[in-house]
Amino acid sequence: MSDWNPALYARFEDERTGPAAGLLARVPLDAPRNVVDLGCGPDDSTELLVQRFPSARIVGTDSFQAMLAAARQRLPQISFELGDIANWAPAEPVDLAYANVSLQWVPEHERLLPRLLSTLAPGGVLAVQMPDNLDEPSHTLMRDTAAALLGAPARDADKHRARMLPAPRYDDLLTPQADVDLWRTTYCHRWTTPQPSCSGCAPPG
Repeated sequence: MSDWNPALYARFEDERTGPAAGLLARVPLDAPRNVVDLGCGPDDSTELLVQRFPSARIVGTDSFQAMLAAARQRLPQISFELGDIANWAPAEPVDLAYANVSLQWVPEHERLLPRLLSTLAPGGVLAVQMPDNLDEPSHTLMRDTAAALLGAPARDADKHRARMLPAPRYDDLLTPQADVDLWRTTYCHRWTTPQPSCSGCAPPG
């Protein structure tokens, strides 16, 4: 994929913003000075950070220009930078590194997470939320449908997204460097089926 489509993201903003808000609610900081949104996307998550920490210097990063363009249009007062989380390094330690629905695209978590922790200022927080849904029916059905349409097995389930480690492994990985608050939440979304419409149809009798 050469770029992400911000318009498609916007169609499901309410569903995507719920987990972002839930993650931010667990951040135990009152007035951080430097905040970075790693993988900010079209900026609904960064907007939450602005609302929570209006006095902070907030920077959003993303590896796709289309996402950054949408973010700059939405929040012109915030700095947005092109960058890859895999090799991101701040100019100075940050008080909050916030990564909502982004680290699942970055491999080698055993090295990535400790490195991100090392970018924090004393008392800083690394807040991460990753969807663990590759084996959920929504995603297995998408792969089965793609395989049926292509006439070949779908083999790319793990090609672009990093398989998450078992939860206890993250705890073991991070505990030597930080106090870890680890949890799992299931978000249930109600989908509505659009009703067909036609002009000149007789009303139901």
